Amino acid sequence: MQPEGVSVIILNDEIYSPYFYRREEELEKLAVEHTEKLFGKNTHFFNVKRKIVSKSGIGSTPDGYLVDFASDRFFIIEVELSSHDIVHHVMNQLSRFKLAMGNSETRNDLARFLASSVNTVKKGGKVSDMNYLARIIEQGVGIFIIIDSVSEQLTEVVEHLAKDGTDVRAIPFETYTNSRNQLLHKFTTFTREALKEEAKKWTFKWTTVPVNEHLEKTDSGLKGVFSSLSEQICSLPNVKEKSRKNWITYQTSPLRNFCTVKILPDCLEVYIKCNSSFMDEKGITKKIKRTPSWTFDRVFTVASQKNIADAMHLIKQAYQCTCIVR
Repeated sequence: MQPEGVSVIILNDEIYSPYFYRREEELEKLAVEHTEKLFGKNTHFFNVKRKIVSKSGIGSTPDGYLVDFASDRFFIIEVELSSHDIVHHVMNQLSRFKLAMGNSETRNDLARFLASSVNTVKKGGKVSDMNYLARIIEQGVGIFIIIDSVSEQLTEVVEHLAKDGTDVRAIPFETYTNSRNQLLHKFTTFTREALKEEAKKWTFKWTTVPVNEHLEKTDSGLKGVFSSLSEQICSLPNVKEKSRKNWITYQTSPLRNFCTVKILPDCLEVYIKCNSSFMDEKGITKKIKRTPSWTFDRVFTVASQKNIADAMHLIKQAYQCTCIVR
């Protein structure tokens, strides 16, 4: 029996369930294999690793580069897993790319390197023409993120990085598996019409409900527990409480939510994010595995006022590792 809320594909009476990549290299290998189907025949994918750096030395290494001959556009290709930290990892990586491509020496060096990296004559030799590559790179560089699932946070990051006119797009590359470990791929091809349709799915409209609706399902004692816990969480610097349809989340910005509370009939179920420095001396929390839609690391329950001090000790650590920029 499939878990509630999980999308599946049925093909020839076989059920294919979502496949979760263990390593980024798995997705990268598949994306390379299907490059022509992803981006079309009128493109060339440079399957090379070449570090790019800004004038001050800030840099990173994309997973590849792409030329779209139809529009004479140049793109950086980055393969990511949705389980990665969107703020600290993905946004940081994409920002490094933008800084690096602002360096004219980097742009010229990249054009020279890519032209010399291919032996194929394609589209009248353009792919190995350094002057052509230098010209389209100079006109502006876009970024394509190939990812197994597009989340609300990634959507916001894409929109933020595209504010200056940079063409930043996320391309979902979903994989499903059956009982025989056969894989089935679902992805959006690189066409303007298809991407516009896909972009509609990236617009998340969270249902907001009053906190009192959550509290209706519980007794007055637990209402007091929630009130005390919520007050202490919101006393942390810049924290805001957002009440969603099925939970209440705490954040300093839409990209920095560190704690979520679900109100159950007999307790509060608290989800938090944490890193390697997290300390749970009393063994209160339980580890959970992140998913594309639920990016928390631990869960624990709070049933009475006497649990609140321990709860805040754990929640403050989540706040520190998620919301404090070092």
